[in-house]
Amino acid sequence: MNAPDRITGPRRYRDRMIGLFLLAAALFNPPLLGLFGIEGNILGVPALYVWVFGLWAAVILLAALAGRAR
Repeated sequence: MNAPDRITGPRRYRDRMIGLFLLAAALFNPPLLGLFGIEGNILGVPALYVWVFGLWAAVILLAALAGRAR
């Protein structure tokens, strides 16, 4: 009955990183990338490039936020 209700720091960090990896793997999946393989441009840049690099930046930002010590 002495088990803590809150998850400890290193375990919480690991769980967040695993979740972020799974999210990124799902978003970089070829069927989803195929949706953005259209001929359209966004501000002169192909839509697929905008999606990939925007998603890449978002994953880096989320990893930085998850790794921050509170």
